[in-house]
Amino acid sequence: MFKPDKPITSSEEDKLDRSAFAKSLGEAILKYQEKDSIVVGLYGTWDSGKTSILNMALEHIELASKNISRNKKPIITKFNPWNYSDQNQLIIQYFKHLSVVLQKPNYSKNIQQAGK
Repeated sequence: MFKPDKPITSSEEDKLDRSAFAKSLGEAILKYQEKDSIVVGLYGTWDSGKTSILNMALEHIELASKNISRNKKPIITKFNPWNYSDQNQLIIQYFKHLSVVLQKPNYSKNIQQAGK
């Protein structure tokens, strides 16, 4: 039987015992108490399971933060820069995406003008 080559979305699908690492990553994110934002990236070769680990970490964060008040929950956004071929388009789309996640007005036109 053939299986598609796509990331897993749940620790229940983990056949390579990476869920403990993913859970630790999720816990580290949940325990972060500073006001500054953080960026998490995983480095590895193509097809080594980075997205699967991130998916399992996000699953843990979602489950573990169900009873946490909204203002205490981490705000997590996933943005794929590979979808954009041009640097200006990348920046504009990133800030549009961020404003949606943060539920803020879209200031991308102001950012474009400031960049000029």
